[in-house]
Amino acid sequence: MRERSAWREILLWLLGVLVGASLVNLGRWMGRQEVQLQQSQNQPVEFQPVSTPKIERVPEIPTAPPSAVDFWVPIVEKVGKAVVSIESEEPLPGGQNAGSGIIFDGKRGLIVTNYHVTENSRNLTVILKDGRRFKAKVLGSEPHVDIAVLQIPANDLPEAKFGSSEELKEGSWVIAIGNPFGFSNSVTVGVVSAKGRSLRDEGVFLDDLIQTDAAINPGNSGGALVNSKGEVVGINVAMRPGAQGIAFAIPIEAVRDAVEQLLQHKEVRIPMLGVSYEMLPEDERERMGVPSERALIIRGITPGLPAERAGIKVGDVIIALNGKPIDNANHLRYEVRRAARSNQPVNLRLFRKGEIVEIVVKPEWVPIRQLLRQR
Repeated sequence: MRERSAWREILLWLLGVLVGASLVNLGRWMGRQEVQLQQSQNQPVEFQPVSTPKIERVPEIPTAPPSAVDFWVPIVEKVGKAVVSIESEEPLPGGQNAGSGIIFDGKRGLIVTNYHVTENSRNLTVILKDGRRFKAKVLGSEPHVDIAVLQIPANDLPEAKFGSSEELKEGSWVIAIGNPFGFSNSVTVGVVSAKGRSLRDEGVFLDDLIQTDAAINPGNSGGALVNSKGEVVGINVAMRPGAQGIAFAIPIEAVRDAVEQLLQHKEVRIPMLGVSYEMLPEDERERMGVPSERALIIRGITPGLPAERAGIKVGDVIIALNGKPIDNANHLRYEVRRAARSNQPVNLRLFRKGEIVEIVVKPEWVPIRQLLRQR
């Protein structure tokens, strides 16, 4: 028993020695690790440069184009300088004593307006946009086309540029500049509602008018109807009483012709063939066998004018003008006016009793008063 007890004690002692030695070695190893860690912390850290990131340029956002409202501003600023106010000592038709006009020749101080703005007026005063006032002289007027030409003793004035109403389409933007109810240089915006309108009144020869929904009020008469290019395409002449958005302007081609005739001849002459016509109805076209989708049928011939002399007859159907198919009811009027200005003839292709007939006829400038006497 004593021997077993001794051996147990020896084994326990050896085990204790081994455990103690292991703990001592573990402590030494941990000490070395701590020393190495402290040394590594005390050493300077090597700088690692960071690469510069690539900077991408953000594309510029394009500037928005002018809005449908803003693009009129420079046009109004330019054309508005050539639109004047015309005052009369006598009341004008409708009770107003003021209207509008357009400077078309700034060097000579020439202004175009409506005849009814100057009607029965002995003393007319023109007021420019900058406030200057001048006494005006009537150089010529024609009540039947409602056009008058004035002159003021001034030069180097801003003048408006005349464009072409023939290029206008239904729906085209237009602006009206004038002096409604005495409010100078008022601007309204609208569209072309229709072309080729007529206002029939005793002694008034107004047709081929431009219809617009731009507001035109008393005092706007004689003012400018302007297209999106800043060109005058008509002169405001009338509004429809009791209606909203129905107003009319004389096309600038007719204005230009009247002004030239008044300055040269003191009377208005208009280019004529001497025919009355209309678009050929579809049922008549089919019955007659006309080989064209659109055509004009002659309903009347004025004696003594070019159409009669050229042999054009009532019932003839125009299927082409100057080699081009008929576009609309205004096509003949435009071609006659264009040919007359250049002193050229118009080539008509007619359909007559199943046959094609070619006729060349030259328009004639006829005094409007002569035409009215023949009515």
